[in-house]
Amino acid sequence: MFEVRTGGLYLNSKEVRDVYKIGVVVGADLTVPVWKGLCLWAGADYYSKKGKLTFTLEDTTLRVVPVFAGFKLQAPSSAVRPYLALAAGYFLYKETNILGTVSGSRIGPLAQLGFLVRIKGAVWLDIHGRFTSVRYKNAEEPEPLTADIGGIDGGLGLAFRF
Repeated sequence: MFEVRTGGLYLNSKEVRDVYKIGVVVGADLTVPVWKGLCLWAGADYYSKKGKLTFTLEDTTLRVVPVFAGFKLQAPSSAVRPYLALAAGYFLYKETNILGTVSGSRIGPLAQLGFLVRIKGAVWLDIHGRFTSVRYKNAEEPEPLTADIGGIDGGLGLAFRF
C-alpha cells in the first residue's frame, strides 16, 4: 500500500511551539504485508515553518525531515481497518535565523494510531494520529539550548492498495 498524507503538527516543546505555532506536515509511506496483519512500514515526512524569535521578533525557519522504518499491525480485512504502527525515525533538522544556523540529525521514536476506511476498490482513506519525539541540543551556545522538535500530528492520508 502506498500513501500520501498531510496533517497538522503540534510541537512537543513549549519553547519551540511559542516560535513556530502549529504547522503543516506532508509525507508518504509504503506498507508491505509480511504475515497476517503484520506489515513492514517505511516512509518520510516534511515539515517547514517560519516563525518569529521570542525576544527579537526576527524571522526564523525550522525544517524537520524524518525518514522512518518499522512495523504496522492492522486488523484483518474489512472496510474499516484499525491499526497501530511503531517505527524508529532518523530526523534531519535545520533551524535558520539571524543568530545562526543549527542543523543535524537525531534518532527518535515514532508511533501512529489510526484506521483505514475503504473508499472504493483499491483506494483507502487513512485517519491517523502520530507522536514523535526528537531532542536536539545546540552545543555551540554558552548555555546550550535543548528542545524537542517532535510533536503530535493528526491528519488524513489517501492510500492506494496494490
